Amino acid sequence: MELLTTVIGSYPAKPKKEEKDPFLHAIKIAVDDQLEAGVKLISDGQTRYDMIKYFTAHLPGFKVQGEKSYIVGRIQPSEEPFLINDIRWVKSYVKGKAEVKGILTGPVTLVFSTGLGKTSPYSGYRDERLYMDVAEALAVEAERLEKAGVDAIQIDEPMYSVTPFPTDIAKKAVEKIALNVKVPVALHVCGNIKKIFNTILDFEGISVLSHAFAAYPENFEVISKEKLEDYGKKIGVGCVRTDINRVEDFEHILRILRKAVIRFGIDNVVVHPDCGLRILDREIAKEKLKLMVEAARKIVEEEL
Repeated sequence: MELLTTVIGSYPAKPKKEEKDPFLHAIKIAVDDQLEAGVKLISDGQTRYDMIKYFTAHLPGFKVQGEKSYIVGRIQPSEEPFLINDIRWVKSYVKGKAEVKGILTGPVTLVFSTGLGKTSPYSGYRDERLYMDVAEALAVEAERLEKAGVDAIQIDEPMYSVTPFPTDIAKKAVEKIALNVKVPVALHVCGNIKKIFNTILDFEGISVLSHAFAAYPENFEVISKEKLEDYGKKIGVGCVRTDINRVEDFEHILRILRKAVIRFGIDNVVVHPDCGLRILDREIAKEKLKLMVEAARKIVEEEL
């Protein structure tokens, strides 16, 4: 028996300009730190761009101007893959020491994080065509990631918890991506998810619903083992905070995981930080991961 440990994505590994490939150097740092911490399902650290620019810099129909991205044409799949080179490098580098997941920023978050340019063919932020075009482009990337050998895919939708969104369209868009691949797909929504959890429970193709519990303990109130099992979902439990640049007390992390295992069942739990670790100091991020993995192992020992 073991608890799967993973990360949400971003990691505070800084590119070094003097390196031949500064960003590849940063990816290596991120991967090495995850491996040293003992994380079982790792990411490439998302060191090249922020979670929005990873996609708006490459997908036709988006345009990046300075720090802001705009929709200037119909969103279409990229002719050239733009995520898999880093993933292939990581898969080769870890040599089976850990599993690797690909990460996609979800349609709602991509749309709500960009402006509508004057040449946009869409009528506004409620235009279903916009979300489905983004979903089609992301579905192509998901398929490419699967062919590149990822062991899982994560769809990030932080906007679900902070802004009203068209739930029926969001469901269709996420399912278009998730049902296009055979590897397990997680949907990550950080923040307070009490108002939207029941909505996302029946998203087809999603095997793990991933949320923050360290900073948002109230999220426990809306989730039950019965709900998870009725809908065939596992729950990703964020057990270390990613908004505070200090290391938590080990016993605090244990209490969160014990509560999760008691309420949801150990077989239904995946362990990870609340969100991405990008804003933290690297040594603090690394120590949080180490304590998280240690706590997960301790919980398993207690259950045996």
